[in-house]
Amino acid sequence: MAILDVLGTADAAEFPHGMTVSEVSRRLVREKSVVSRQLKNLLESGLIARDDSGCYELSWRLFALASRAGDQRLTKMAVPVMARLTEIVRERTHLTVLSGGEVLTVRSESSRRAIEANGWVGRTIPVNRSSSGMALLMDHDDDHILELLHESDGAAPAREARSFLAQIHQGRRQKYTVASRLFDPELIGIGAPIRDQSGAIMAALNISGPASRIEARIPFFAGHLLSAVNALQQPGFSSA
Repeated sequence: MAILDVLGTADAAEFPHGMTVSEVSRRLVREKSVVSRQLKNLLESGLIARDDSGCYELSWRLFALASRAGDQRLTKMAVPVMARLTEIVRERTHLTVLSGGEVLTVRSESSRRAIEANGWVGRTIPVNRSSSGMALLMDHDDDHILELLHESDGAAPAREARSFLAQIHQGRRQKYTVASRLFDPELIGIGAPIRDQSGAIMAALNISGPASRIEARIPFFAGHLLSAVNALQQPGFSSA
């Protein structure tokens, strides 16, 4: 677990290709031979990956496993709700959480149409590139949002950051967020937060699909999305 934690929290700028055995052993203050054996075991289990240069990093298999962790009850509850929502709107739906300042997709329901958004289960994207990211940050103060934005997408210009904040403010007023062509020039996403019993945001649900099919009908999609979110709210929570 210590090795996985080191690899998972490594600075991407400092270690763009992962970490060597020596770098991991120095971080852990452990013998290189011991760390090497442990890395070998993790590699054989598929929890980490190694490139041609001998650098190690977390594997996609680990991300897929992690996507099934967390609130298992919510994930199970989401299955029929997302299936029904997808059937109604005929676009792909996603269940997402905030992970390390980015948006992680933990479940995705396909619309089974020839042209649709990708599934993205187990993968992350910057918070400012999706409606889910906006929804997950609705309760954060502006300074914290800007800080997360910088960590997630440091290349985002100041004007884009201000626009992102404005979209979150609008989302708070209407209870849902809209990301128009932020992640892909042809896609629109509509997201809404899911709250726990205390009222804290624990996840987000969103609808994503081609702008040509969604743009003129955003209120229709948003209405069904909010109904689905209400069905997923933890018992005992009141949105009042």
